[in-house]
Amino acid sequence: MWRMARGMVVGLAVLALAACNLQGTLPVSGDLLVGGSVIADLPPAQESGGELRPGVRVYRIVLAQDGAVKVSAVSAYLQGRARLRLVLLDDRGVVQAVSVARNWFAARQELAPLSLRPQITTDPGYRLNFKGQAGQVFYLRVENYALSQDRVTLYADPFIPNPAGNGEAFTSGTRQGAIEFVGEFDRYNVSAAAGYLRFTYSGPLDLVALLYLSPQDPSPLVLDPVMNCAPISPATLLVVRDRGLARAGFDEENSGRYQLEISSTPCP
Repeated sequence: MWRMARGMVVGLAVLALAACNLQGTLPVSGDLLVGGSVIADLPPAQESGGELRPGVRVYRIVLAQDGAVKVSAVSAYLQGRARLRLVLLDDRGVVQAVSVARNWFAARQELAPLSLRPQITTDPGYRLNFKGQAGQVFYLRVENYALSQDRVTLYADPFIPNPAGNGEAFTSGTRQGAIEFVGEFDRYNVSAAAGYLRFTYSGPLDLVALLYLSPQDPSPLVLDPVMNCAPISPATLLVVRDRGLARAGFDEENSGRYQLEISSTPCP
């Protein structure tokens, strides 16, 4: 009876780990220090039963202090032909973010596609951002979907997020912010603003600017890259976010960066 009960416990533990995307048989390959890098040798993907099973390595990231971290994986072998994906999990095995392309990442429900975009500059690698507190533990699952082995360099770099959108007053001129984390809200106090608001964004995310008459307003006016201009008054609160709260990018052109402008020039 004791052996049977023990077997059931072990079986449930394996199922729980598998459900959380941390395979019970998959060892941690090492630690990735914030401010450092490691080289990961990834086995090729395997085709089985019509499915492609990626070659995988897992690295532990322990935060020494509070802050934001940018993780990236740059291929040395396959380079532009690389098919990589980064999956960030917390210490419970819950997915926090998934890389999708070199210039944006997403929440768990946005696992596909594995597309590549042409690169004009030095390959920045597949990337994602996250925030954490000192002592917090994360796991980075690095997946190779190519049918050839690959060697990638993994980086974990601390950075200072774009400071715009922390509730500051915005009455005129321009503001440039960026949606750099999954689920991020940028907030602006526009209660003293007059004129017209223009919202400019070009990138793979689905960013919207929401104008609220009050913090409790259930039906804010929505601006997006198509309908991108509206009178700012009598709004009191301006919020910029991803429409589905599932995607995020980086503080760079054609990624997560956006621009707001309040002026006296009427909308077209």
